[in-house]
Parts: sequence; structure tokens; C-alpha cells
Amino acid sequence: MKKSLWFLTAFIWITASYSPGMASDHNLPREIQALKERIEGLEQKLEEQESLAKRQIAKTETKIDEKIEGALEERFGTLEIHGGAILYYQESRTDELNGEKADSPSGAGFTADLELTWKPALPVVEEGEFYVRIHAGNGTGADRTGGGGIKPADVLLANLNTIADDNSDEGDDSGLRLLEAHYTHHFFDEKLSITGGKAEQLGFLDDNAFANDEGKQFIGKPFVNNSVLDSENEFTPLIGVKFTPVELLSLSLVGASTSRPHVEGSPLADSSKSKYDNLFSTPFLGAQATLSPKFGELAGNYRLYGWYAGYDHSKLDADRNFIDGETGKGWGLGISADQQITDKIGLFGRFGWNNKDVYVVKWEASGGLNLKGMIPGRAEDEIGIGFAGLVPDSRFTADDPEYHLEAYYRIAVSENLAFTPDLQYVWNPGGDSKNDGVFAGMVRAEFSF
Repeated sequence: MKKSLWFLTAFIWITASYSPGMASDHNLPREIQALKERIEGLEQKLEEQESLAKRQIAKTETKIDEKIEGALEERFGTLEIHGGAILYYQESRTDELNGEKADSPSGAGFTADLELTWKPALPVVEEGEFYVRIHAGNGTGADRTGGGGIKPADVLLANLNTIADDNSDEGDDSGLRLLEAHYTHHFFDEKLSITGGKAEQLGFLDDNAFANDEGKQFIGKPFVNNSVLDSENEFTPLIGVKFTPVELLSLSLVGASTSRPHVEGSPLADSSKSKYDNLFSTPFLGAQATLSPKFGELAGNYRLYGWYAGYDHSKLDADRNFIDGETGKGWGLGISADQQITDKIGLFGRFGWNNKDVYVVKWEASGGLNLKGMIPGRAEDEIGIGFAGLVPDSRFTADDPEYHLEAYYRIAVSENLAFTPDLQYVWNPGGDSKNDGVFAGMVRAEFSF
């Protein structure tokens, strides 16, 4: 277009030079300049029209995409895909445990999860959502067992690496596994929710805002959940109910099938079963009430829960050996609380009381701090400090409290990337003051999308 206009200008100029009827030579340069300015103005208008046309086309394409997306959403609902991975290296140090030289396991590991949430727009289920979590992972870090020699995980009442729990569930195989697959239906503007499918009991019990997520917070067992309750927890077929009649109060109930994990290695080993068989035989039952007051913008949650593992457990003697022919049920009561003190400081606490006849730990307590954005320019960084004690029943020969101290600093590089150094120290491992302490350090990297 520009070449044609300049050619026209040149033609007019030449014609004017040889035409006697044209303006005088004195006016010719000004006329040519005027023509050039007019041509440049036309070119600018053409460019503006082209730019406007492109923007209109882009807007039209966006509207078409939005209409298609809206039509699909209206017909099929929404599908959200999330996921992430955790890479870690954990090392431990100890000397003597149970009177013999102990190993100090260390090693790298990873977990990876893909989560899909589908909220259908179909009749009957338009108020519900389907959730699936696919997991892969390998490595136990400082919690490695077997291979000869005594190790901290053989002795500790609460282990050092909760991240690795899902890895070791089925022989530490790194292959893909369907950990969760369940449907939740909401009623009365989500005041009532009912969940059915494969999930874990701890999704309905013992949650905590500052000490419940081993992927982002503490990794030591006492700071993630009640350790005895955790020992009964499985990804298993269940039905769970959450009811929130008012914003201040919520109630939850859960009933789950169980593989009877505590009969392994006991005189009752023959009574074990698959968690997919006899679903209603000796189920796990739990209930929790949560008060959630707000003090201005500062939120808090105060939970009271109880649980019952209805299958027979072998009772334990003074040396923690199974007593043949003597049984009891698994049960426990607990409290889990978190409270925001300022916009940067949060407190948490947890207490659990368990059936002393069938569990080594009679009661346990933990508490600590969550500090966010304490360093200038690092608003999303978090620091966690926790201290816990697990107390065996006095009838045991080794009945000293096992104390845990843990501290971490989570460095938020971006919304989807963080690095966390973590340190732990345990006094009186296994509830025996004769045992040397156990130190563990971890470096963790989190990726999410």
C-alpha cells in the first residue's frame, strides 16, 4: 500500500513539472509536501483501521471461546486438575538404641500426586463433586526399617517422616496408585455434605490449620496427627458426613471399613482382612465437633473428637509383648486447636488419650507456633516450631515420655515452588531414657500446579 502511494506522489510531481497549466515552480514544493502529509495521514488511518479490525477479531474469538466453554460447563460441569510433587532428602543421626549400636538411615525420596475434581452439571448430581487422587512415590528417608540392625523407626513411638507414609503403604512401590476416589453431595447450600467412596478417616477427624499438612508444614508424626489415631488410619471405603448448621459450629461423622492393622504379628493375625471385604464388620467409627469463633479477623478452631476401632486388639504386657487370649478394643479421645493471634502469628495444640491396654502411648500432647511473613520482603514465608510429648502407660518397663522438637522454615519462591529445611530432635526414643537421642534433618522441595 505504501509503495503505491509513493508511486502516485512521484507521478504527480513529474506531471506537474512538464504541464504548463500547473502551478508555478515556486508553489510546487509546498503542494508536494501537502500531498505527502495527506498520504501519511491516509496511511496512519489505514493502520488504525487494521489494528481495530484485529482487536475486533480477537474479541470475537474470545467471545466464541467463552460461549463454547460456557456451553460445555452448562452441559457437563467443570473439571479442575491440580497436582504437585515433593522431593526430599532426609538424614538421621543416633548412637545406641535398646542397648545396641544403631544404624542412622538417610536417603532421598519423592511423592507425586494428580488430583481431579469434577463438578457435574447433570440432573441429580449437580450439587455434588467427584474427586480422584492418583499417587506415586518412593523413599522413606530416616524412617527406613529392615536390612539388619536396629533403626530409629524400629523404636520410636512416633516416626520422623510422615511424607513417606503413602509410599510405604504397599511395599514402597513407586508405581501409580489410586489413593482416593469419592463422591461428595452437598445439601442446603453446603451446610450438609455426605461423602462416599475411598478416602481416609483423618479427612473427618483431628484436622488443624497449622499442624496437619506434611507437604507444607511439620513432617514429624506428632505434629501432623494423633499418632495412635494415625496408626488406625487407612485409605479405605467409607461414608463421612459434615454438618454446619451455623458458621460457628460444625459436626462430622465417619464410618469406615478396616483391614484391622493392629492384629499384624499378634496372636490375632488370622483375623486380619482386606479393607474391601466385609465392609461393615467391626468398622472404624469417629465423630468430631468443631467450634470456630472469630475475634475480628482472627480465626480459631477448637475440635473435640472421639474414635472407636471395633475389632479385637491383643493386650500388651509390661515388656510390650502381646498377651495371648487377652483382647480389648481400640479407642481414643482427642482435642485439636488452632488460633490466629495476629495476622502473622498462630498457635496450635493437640491432645490425645488412648486405650492404654492395647496401645503403648496412653496420652500425648503437642503445641507450637506458626509465624508467617516475619522477615521483611518475605510475606509468604512460614516458620513452624513445635514440641510434643508421648507418654507410655506406667505399667510398661520403659515408661519415660518420648519428647519431640521440630522446627522448619518454608521459603516460598513463588506460588508454585517452595523449599523447606527441617530439623527434628527426639529425647528418650521409645519411651526409654537409656536410649540415645535421635537427630534428623531434611531438605524438601515442593512443586504444584
